[in-house]
Amino acid sequence: METSMNGNGSLLRPFDDFISNGMEVQTMPDADFYLGKIAELDAEIDEINNSAELQIERINLWKESRTGVIERKKEYYLKVLHGYLISTGKKTEKLVNGTLSLRKQQDEIIVEDKEAVLKDDRFTKEKVSVSIDKTAIRKYIQSTGEVLNGISVNPRTAKFSYTLNP
Repeated sequence: METSMNGNGSLLRPFDDFISNGMEVQTMPDADFYLGKIAELDAEIDEINNSAELQIERINLWKESRTGVIERKKEYYLKVLHGYLISTGKKTEKLVNGTLSLRKQQDEIIVEDKEAVLKDDRFTKEKVSVSIDKTAIRKYIQSTGEVLNGISVNPRTAKFSYTLNP
């Protein structure tokens, strides 16, 4: 037996299924009666769905509230561990419960004046359109120390991470 959904998400069953179960409607008032019953059932389904959505919203608010407190504690502990690793002068520290590490990040290249940088062909690469080659700019700055017009360099601190042992 095939079933499909109507616009309200209710199942539509084939007419043959009703006839095989002895449910025949032969008059307009009877058809209207059954249509009214379907409307009542759709209203019940809508009420259940609305109640479920409200409960889901409440659960999500509760979850966010509870996990938010825990996340703040976690952030505090991570800051303490980050400070500890910096104080050791090490890049990596293996502990019983996991590993702490600091990894140098590349300085962020910020293009403040795109047109000024595009005038210097050394720092462009062509695809379908012309764009700025930040890798070439980074290598140039590292080798010469010169910061071009239209560029500023935002130094980044080492990235702190941790892994937990299973």
